[in-house]
Order: sequence, then structure tokens, then C-alpha cells
Amino acid sequence: MSMMQQLVESVCSRLSEMFTSHVLNKVGSYFFFGGRLESLKENSKRLSDIASDVMTEIGEGEKLRKRKRKREVESWLEEVQEIKNEFLAMQTELQEQGFIHRFSRGDRVVKLNSKVEQLIQQSRDFDELLLDAYETKGEPLLTTSLFGDAFDENLKRISKYVVIDKIPIVGIYGMGGVGKTTLAKHIHNLLLEKTKYHVCWVTVSRDFSINKLQDDIAKHIQLDLSTESSEDKRAALLNRALSQIKDLVLILDDVWDNISLIRVGITHHLEGCRLIITTRSLGVCCQIGCHENVSVQTLCVNEAWNLFKDILGQQTILTPQVEEIAKAVAKECDGLPLGIVTLAGSMRSVTDIHVWKNTLTELKESLLGQDDNIVMKEKVFRVLKYSFDRLDTSYTSQGKIRSGYTKLQLCFLYCSLYPEDFVIGKTELIRRFISEKLIDHRKSRGAKIDKGRDILDKLVKACLLESTRLSSGRDGVKMHDLVRDMALEITRDNPKFKVLAGLSLKEFPSEEEYWTEDLEKMSLMRNYIREIPQGMSPNCPKLSTLLLNNNKDLAFIPDSFFSLMCGLSVLDLSSTGIRVLPNSVCDLESLNVLDLTYCSELVHVANLGKLKALKELYLTDCCNIREVPQGLENLVNLKILSLSDTEIDMLPTGFLPKLHHLQYLLLPLHVQVAVEEIESLKQLEKVSCGVKDVYDFNSFVRYQQRGQGNINTSYDIVIGDYRGEFRLDISSKVFYKHVGVYRCNLKKAGEGNEVTLLGQDIQDLELVECEGLSSCFSDDLQRLGSPRSIHTLTFKRCKGIECIARLTTTQEEELNSLEEIILVDMPDVMGLVVGDATTIALTIAPPNPIGLFSSLKILSIYECNKIKKLDYLQDLQNLETIHIEDCKEIEEIIQVVAGEGRGCVVSLPKLKELRLFYLQKLKSICTHEEAKMCCNSIERIYLWGCPEVKKLPLLLLRSSSSSSSVEEDGGHQYQYQYQYQYHSSSYSAPPNLKEIKINRKCWESLEWDDPTHKDILRPFCMLFQSN
Repeated sequence: MSMMQQLVESVCSRLSEMFTSHVLNKVGSYFFFGGRLESLKENSKRLSDIASDVMTEIGEGEKLRKRKRKREVESWLEEVQEIKNEFLAMQTELQEQGFIHRFSRGDRVVKLNSKVEQLIQQSRDFDELLLDAYETKGEPLLTTSLFGDAFDENLKRISKYVVIDKIPIVGIYGMGGVGKTTLAKHIHNLLLEKTKYHVCWVTVSRDFSINKLQDDIAKHIQLDLSTESSEDKRAALLNRALSQIKDLVLILDDVWDNISLIRVGITHHLEGCRLIITTRSLGVCCQIGCHENVSVQTLCVNEAWNLFKDILGQQTILTPQVEEIAKAVAKECDGLPLGIVTLAGSMRSVTDIHVWKNTLTELKESLLGQDDNIVMKEKVFRVLKYSFDRLDTSYTSQGKIRSGYTKLQLCFLYCSLYPEDFVIGKTELIRRFISEKLIDHRKSRGAKIDKGRDILDKLVKACLLESTRLSSGRDGVKMHDLVRDMALEITRDNPKFKVLAGLSLKEFPSEEEYWTEDLEKMSLMRNYIREIPQGMSPNCPKLSTLLLNNNKDLAFIPDSFFSLMCGLSVLDLSSTGIRVLPNSVCDLESLNVLDLTYCSELVHVANLGKLKALKELYLTDCCNIREVPQGLENLVNLKILSLSDTEIDMLPTGFLPKLHHLQYLLLPLHVQVAVEEIESLKQLEKVSCGVKDVYDFNSFVRYQQRGQGNINTSYDIVIGDYRGEFRLDISSKVFYKHVGVYRCNLKKAGEGNEVTLLGQDIQDLELVECEGLSSCFSDDLQRLGSPRSIHTLTFKRCKGIECIARLTTTQEEELNSLEEIILVDMPDVMGLVVGDATTIALTIAPPNPIGLFSSLKILSIYECNKIKKLDYLQDLQNLETIHIEDCKEIEEIIQVVAGEGRGCVVSLPKLKELRLFYLQKLKSICTHEEAKMCCNSIERIYLWGCPEVKKLPLLLLRSSSSSSSVEEDGGHQYQYQYQYQYHSSSYSAPPNLKEIKINRKCWESLEWDDPTHKDILRPFCMLFQSN
């Protein structure tokens, strides 16, 4: 049963229980009131039945995640929950204050009954409950350039197989490091750019499982398989979901063995679905049943040298004599792109002939083995190993440590502790480098982070790591599997690593086979281990790092387990299911780092007082931890304390000053801290917490301004009555100054020069349900401290504010730094800018003389029902995103002066996304029907629930004759066919356009100045049925 179904049934149950048990037996003499109550009871029963039906229909529609509930339906269900909360409040008052005192007039019953009737009426007005939930086609992947005629030919050939010939399964095979993945990435990006296909990229890797592969594919298409354990049923659900997606290309990269596609849920008869696999073996292609196979070969001598030169870069200028030696060095890579790229990366900026000669000699002398296969493997490894060895000479400032390697080399080897093909977030990796003491001693953590970025940059430039992105869009790196194999080969003996990460293990590795006395680092992250055997106690005195994170089913660790790990320095138990931290952890007196992040089942942490060496403690998102762990005040060497998103309500008085080495203090935002305790932490670089009121925050600001604290301290501070509302995600920011003001009266702030609410360097300001502000926010800036660096300004439910600035404002300097404005449920806001007495309809003709909001990139407006026309957007030349939703009265987005509309062009050169949702009265995006928007950067347009819009005013530019030609060469033809197959005019869509999501009825009703424009844009459209 879903949570919402339980909620609705709970409402009904509460009604019967409350009004039968606590009311009906007491209203015998209150007939009029009793009638009202009976009416409320009957209506509530009807509401419960309707809500139950709604949830049933929604549940069926959302089961395959190809449809999602409409916003109005979601809001309706939220109001049902609010009714439940009101009944609970009534029940409490009945029990505490008595029946006659509270309900003799029956006012609250009448109001509640009215709300219930309104909800019933709203349900009758629902047209459809769900809309199609099309996801994006996919995002382009970062990749390197292709080199060689063969790569170009393979790119054309495979693309033709998919797009023109519609071959169901295409195999790409070739030896490791030859460029299969790079080729597949180019195909991925080309299909996204030039065709209407959705493209799904899944990395399979050596130690895959059917279950994990199903999950990876399901995640991409928004299918939830988490509640289904049967492989067959999961396959059926996946197959059904895939069959509903038209024009899908699924790329399975790095396939090592035969995959039973039917077991996964992929059948050959899936219409519109194409499959591309990359593998090292032609045999795998044949076993899987590929209809066409493409072999990727090594580069010829000239192509290899051209690639080698490209990686060396123009800054590496070689004399003719040195160049001949460099060609011989390149030739040692045997045309293998991975070897060429890695070796050339290690030789960047090297021009000395003696160094090149030595490199050639060492490469030739390192050749081992006679068997052809062994020779090829050794050739690859010796090239990679040579690049690794050169890290010594290129980064000597780090110095050698006990293992004989530099810290830079150890940073590289550390990356091998992650699973194969795993994308590692740069922020996480740098944090681990610091925890492992792999970064030179520096006073501040910020300086160490800078050093960590420099280290990663050097490893990427040496081509030992690949720069990429996480699914969240944040920066990451990954290891090529051959490079990782080389690193694991190095760590077999010194330093001694055991890496069993991401292998889908369910049983814990045996003590005899894996837990040796010379073991230094063990990685068991990202498996399915459920428990560690009772009584197990590995004798690993040299073990310094143990990574058990992301074993989500790991519920039990015996006390004996850590008893013989006296040298353990880093213990990562994050994202596990443990309920109790073993007592033996508390005896690890060498422990520097204890990570319990996302241990949502953890209810108890034993006394930590013995862990005197502990420097980093993470209890983030341990939602069942309600008290500060005992002994924490004794950890005087602690530098990082993260208790954010726990249920801790308060800190013991005098607790923080004892932790005088703290650099990061991250607390639940509802925990209000005395400012004098924050001020006692002289080394503090980052803090998140709550403070009681504006005056406490001002004390903190003045403390910093006096230079007594670290002026560069990042902070996320909540002022006032914070109730757990959703806030901006600032976790990706290295440096921030974020202030949220909740339910405060700011009328007196700044009066008498007593209060400076905001520091001048604040970056993000959030005002929620605040009172006492002027009708124009810019009028308040001076009395609130004249902040000069606000990047994000958020208002939620603040009454009285009508605009952000006046056209004649003198506070342009403060407003010009704004990059994002968010307005949510602002009942009195009429626009961003006002003039003398009325809202100004700014035109496209004269630019604003004072340049208001000149840096604005994102404008988001939700539920602001007094806005009829948005002004001034056409002058915001840095605007990248416009998002307007649920504004009931808005009629126009961009105003154009009367009489100047014909042939007029509004230029928004950086606009990437235009999102317009549920704007029932919106008649036009531009005021004048013939005005056009020139948005060459536009990528996505969303138009949902805007039934009155008649035009999509995109300016379509004329194409040059050369760009519209169709080459007859088979490989080239497809590249242009999909761009031009729907039209023959000389116009073309904006060059970066990826998708238009729009209601089908709305799309069909749009009016066009040129009938061909509709055909031009149609390939980019994703149409859905509901309003």
C-alpha cells in the first residue's frame, strides 16, 4: 500500500474515531451543531473514497514511470493531508480543553466542512490525473577527438546501421585501449545532436550482474524496480517500459561476457529500440546475437604520430633530431590510442633530447614475455607504468614516503580502490586525499582543497585519469580499466591493497584468504554484504583504511571485528544499514576519520571519548540519532564535525568551545547555537546552524567585520523559526555565505544604526514569511547593510512586497551582482521593477540606463497571482533560464512597445531554457503577435498547461546553401537527413535546440507565420496528451 493511500485511509479512520468517540456521544443537546458534524462526517467519507480512487488510478499510471501526476492533483492530495492535520489538532484540543469550550458554536466544524466540500468539487474538475512524463533524450558525454580515417569511417558506418538501416543490434569490438568507448561516445553524441533518438548509456564492466544491469537501465528510463526482487518479473517490467519508448538507442559499454538479453528484459522484437554494445571479443558479439559487427583497429604509424603530437600540444616544440626520437617513442605504443595518449601526456613540455633518449631506452628494455598475447599486454602495461613512474619527476615537491612512492603517485593509486568504471566525484576524492594525509600539511582546509584540485589536474593532464561528470552534473574523474589494472598490479605488494569493490558480493570475504597481516588498505565498497560473521577478528595491524561504505544491507558488525586493527586510521561505514556502532570502534585510538553518513538505521553511538586522535566525524543524515554522542566533548583534535540532518535538537552548553581546532561545523539548521560559542572557534572555515534572531546574526557579522574571526568563513545560517522547509542545495559550492531568514519581523532591523542584518559579502539571501519589508525590496537594502555580492535572492510568502527594484533605484550596485531570483507564493508582487506609481512595461527599444539585474541568469516565479505582465526581461542579456509556474493572472512574458512589434526581434542570446507551466491566462510569450525571440543558445522549451498560447515566437534563421546540402555519400547522408528530412525550406531551427515539451492539443493549435516552421521544429517535440 502506498504512503498516500495509507494517509487517505488514515483520514477516514480518524474521522470515524474522533467524531464517534469524542463528539457524537456529547452533542445530544446540540442538534444544530450535531447536524453540521454529521454533514462533515458524510462529506469526509466521500472525500476519502474519491482520494482512494485517485490514488489507485495514479498508482497504475505511475507504475511504469512513463506518466506522472499533474501538479494540480499533487496539490489536491497535499490539501487532503492538511485536512488530516487539522483533525489531529482538533482531537488534541478536544482532549485538552474540553468539548463545550471549543465547539459550542461549531465554527471550526463549518470551516472544515467547507474545505472538504471544496476538495470534492475540485476532484470533479479533474480532466486527467496524469500527464506523460517524457524524460530528456540524454545528455552529451565528454569525450576526446577521434583520430584516423578508420575511426571516421566506423562512425559513419555504425550511425548508418542505426539510423538508416535500423539494425537491431550492432557490436563494436577490439582490444582494450583501442578506442571502442571513445567511438561509442561519439555515436552517442551524434545521435543526440542530429536525430530524434533517445540515447541511454550504461557501463556494464567486468563484474556485472543481471540485477545491476536491470537497475541501471531502469534508472535511465525512470522505472522503479526497487520493490521487485524476482529477476523474471523485473525483466518483464523493464521490457514493458522499453516497449513504450519510441526511438531508443541503448548503448552497453564494456561488455566482457555473454549477456542473456532476455533475462535482462531486452527482446529482439522491441520496435524502435536499437542496441549497441562494445566489447573486447568478437565471440561476445556473436553470442549476444549482434546483426552487424564493427572491428576497431589500432592506428597506423602516421595516425599514431599525429595523435601523439596532438597530446603533446603546441607548447612542446621539438627540434628535428628530437622529433625523430619522439616518433620512435610513439611507435613503441603499437598504434594503441590509450598508450599513445597516456605516454604523450607524461612527456608534455619535455624538449631535452637526453630525456627522450632515456624514455626510448627504458621502453625498449621493459618488454617482457614471448607469447603474442602476453607481449601485447606487457606493451600496454609498460607504457602505462612508465607514465606512472614519471609522476615522480614531475612532482618532486611531494617527496617520497615509506612505500617508496610520492604522494602524487599514491593519490593515483588510491583511485583504484573504487569499482571498475566508477565515476568518482572530485570533491569526494579530494576529501579522501586529505583524510589519508596525501596532501602536504597546510594550515587551512581550503588550502588543502586547492592542493587537491591541483593534484587531480596533474593526473588528468598526465592522462592517467579521465575528466568526466557525475549524473548530478558535478565534476568527476574515472580510470580506464587498463589503467586501473596497472594500478592494482602495483598495489599487490607495496603498498598492499585488497580491492573487492563493486563486485556484487553478498558474503563477507574469508579471513584466511584476504585479511593478511601486511594488508594496508581494504576496499569492499558498493557490494551487497549483509553481515560480518560473529566472532570474526582479522589480525591486520598495518591496516590503515577500511572502506565498507554503500553496503546498504549490512546490518551487523560484531564487536570482535575491529579488535586487532590497532593501526586503523580511516573507517568508512557510510550508507550501510548498521543499527549500532560496535563498541570495539571506540577503542581504535589511532582512528582519524569515522564516516557514518547516511546510516539511516543507526540509533546508538557508543562513548567516543577514547578516540583522541579523531579529526573527522561524519554523522550526516543519520536520521535516528537524537542526541550528541557521549564523549564528543573530549575529542579536542576534531577538525570536522558533521551532524547535519540528524534529529539532534540542541547542543550542551559549553560544548563547542572545547573543540577549539574545529574547521568545519555542520549542524541541523533547526539547532540554534549561541553566537559566542561560534566565535570561540578561531579556526572555523565552514559553519551551518541556526541562530535565534536577527540580533544574534548581526553579532556574528560584526565579529567577522572586526577581524576577530576568519573573514573567509563559509556559512549557511538560518535565522528565526525554521521548520525544515526545502532550501537551495549549496553542497556543491566550495565557498558560500548563505542566510535564510524565517518568520522574522524586519521592520525594526537597521533602525537607529543598531542592526546590520546582512554582511556586505553575503551570496545567497532567503526570506520566508517575513514581515516589515517595504513594498519595494531595494528600498530596504541600505538599512539591511547594503550587501554588494548577492548571487541568489529568494522570497517565499512574504506579504507586502510588490517589486524587487524601482526603475530609478540608486541601489543598482547591490542588484547587479544577482544571478538568480526566486519568487514563491508572493501574494502582492506585481513585477520585478516598478516606476513612479505603476508597474513599468519596459520596452525593447531603449536599454535600461542603469543596467538593473545585468548579471541575472535564472528567473523562477511560482504562484505569484498579481503578476499580469513581466517587464524588462528583454534587456537581461545574461539570462539563461526563465521558469514561470502557476501564476494565475499572467498574460504576457515579454512586452513590446505598441507600434514597434512588426519585424521586431527580442534578443536573448544566452537563454537556454524557457519553462512555462500551468499559466491558464497566458496569451502570448511576446506582447506583439509578430515579434520574434532570437535565442541561438536555446536548448529546451517546456509549455505545459498554457491553453491560450497561440504562437511560439522563435526566430528561425535562414540556412546557408552549404549547410542544407545533402551529400550522397552513404555515411554523410544520414548526418543531414534527420536535420532536414521534414522540410525543404531555407530556414533552420536554433542550433542548440534539443527538445520542446508541449501538449499535443496546444501544438496542433499553434499559429505559424510560415507553414514550414512547424515542420522544422516538429522533430524536436515531445508531445503529451493531458492539459
